Amino acid sequence: MSDYYPERADFGPLFSQAAAPRQAGIDAGAACLEKAERRGFDADAARAAVLELLADGRPRSGEEIVDHCQRLGLVPHDARAFGAVIGTLARRGQIEAVGFAARRKGHGTAGARVWRVKT
Repeated sequence: MSDYYPERADFGPLFSQAAAPRQAGIDAGAACLEKAERRGFDADAARAAVLELLADGRPRSGEEIVDHCQRLGLVPHDARAFGAVIGTLARRGQIEAVGFAARRKGHGTAGARVWRVKT
């Protein structure tokens, strides 16, 4: 049984199977961010830039958020490190996903999450 959701032990094996990939994703994102920070990326500055961008209340896609941070010079070795930046803000309750949009960088494929400051 996964200890990621110990209070959900009553769901049995099905729940633990679902929780494992989510935790694996969180762990992979954290590892990517740690590597970026070792190479000089400032995750705290990136989180502050995300909150500053979203402060006007207008929802923005993850791609817009990443582009904003990169324009400010916050460029990790791998852009996937921003997943951990955004995920941390979401887990802290500072931002929330409010929808999906077509991806610009994915040639119009679905799946770009849209974020806003949590009110």
